[in-house]
Amino acid sequence: MRLRDFVGEEEERGEVLRVESEVSPIYQAPLILKRNDGGPIVVFEKVKGSELKAVGNVLASRKRLLDSLEVKTFEEAYSVITEAMEKPLKPTIAGRFEEFYKRWNRGVDDLPVFKYYEGDAGRYITSSIVIAELEGICNASVHRLLVLNKSRAAIRIVPRHLHVLYKRAQERNTHLPVAVVIGCHPSVMLAAASSPPFGVNEIWVANSIAKGRVKVAETPHYGIQVPVDAEIVLEGRIRTDELVDEGPFADITGTYDAIRKQPVLEVEAIYVNEDPLFQAVLPASVEHRLLMGFPKEAELWSSLRRVLPGLRAIRLTEGGCGWLHAVIAIDKVTEGDGKTAIMAAFGSHPSLKHVVVVDSDVNVDDPRDVEWAIATRLQADKGLVIVKSARGSSLDPSADPETLLTCKVGLDATKPLKRAERFERARIPEMKAG
Repeated sequence: MRLRDFVGEEEERGEVLRVESEVSPIYQAPLILKRNDGGPIVVFEKVKGSELKAVGNVLASRKRLLDSLEVKTFEEAYSVITEAMEKPLKPTIAGRFEEFYKRWNRGVDDLPVFKYYEGDAGRYITSSIVIAELEGICNASVHRLLVLNKSRAAIRIVPRHLHVLYKRAQERNTHLPVAVVIGCHPSVMLAAASSPPFGVNEIWVANSIAKGRVKVAETPHYGIQVPVDAEIVLEGRIRTDELVDEGPFADITGTYDAIRKQPVLEVEAIYVNEDPLFQAVLPASVEHRLLMGFPKEAELWSSLRRVLPGLRAIRLTEGGCGWLHAVIAIDKVTEGDGKTAIMAAFGSHPSLKHVVVVDSDVNVDDPRDVEWAIATRLQADKGLVIVKSARGSSLDPSADPETLLTCKVGLDATKPLKRAERFERARIPEMKAG
């Protein structure tokens, strides 16, 4: 279940590019990742200023995502993720932490951390899973870390589960103990990016996804259970008495997130597994959008199929940053199914801004085919749904920056049940040989 094991399996499939020459973590390595976005996993054998290797673009394709979940179809992948959230599996304690990790007598700034874009505030750790425990509740989620010096980083915390634990620690006038794991098997990353109810341990979700193969050990200082197969572990505290500037940072939309006052992660110890591999996730890349969007896509599938028996496919699209746009394919049963799909999608994923519903003969992965459906099957006075002043996403630069209110649009680009023959797609029959 180590990240390097998955990389090795994908290398056997011809899915890995190894960069042997030394690269700079400032722009040069990110540029190589950008040029290979959507392509192979990239392994950097030598990163200037660090003794560790680095890897990026691990999940830069939907095919590799399916490989990581050991399934063949997206529907199977959705089921694996949603069932794991519903039935998390407690992992086995494999042994003492020291059996798997050794102390790394270096600082956070000695890790091969990249500076990705010219407007970024500095070098960012982008694959970090922050595991926090307080009052018997454990949460694991992905958060970016802006490296400040050898032992400190600014951590971006959005108002979700980690933020709740942070505020509770603040109310108790104490700091929040955490372990940060860097470089995990993709199944663990996907679990950490999912959204089970508050109180559900995402590491248990990961163990369910991995069919019981995630083993854990307790960190030396705070006793936080972490996967024994992670590449790197940072142990420390999120300070509840100090805020620093965090940002700008190029986020999933490819535009810069604002500067905000955010807490400080105080790193007390760094541990590494054998021959550690530092993982970098290129912001605004295919991998970033899949890691963030695919668990939500699975939730949408689960939610919509309860009200739409004719649901056939759903995608959070690349052009929509894997987060803001959805295309849904259905087999209509009644004329209202298209609008039902639109409203159900907005309700299930409040960050959605635009939803297009098409018939199942339209390829949701082909933007031209989706546009064709809009051109030939949409009548705006009947199929257009506009929702004004609705809650949007903080990632959308066009939303109101204070209230996050936005205007949402749904397009029912399905053909009417009556006169369906007018919408039949022309086809050329296949000829049998001989």
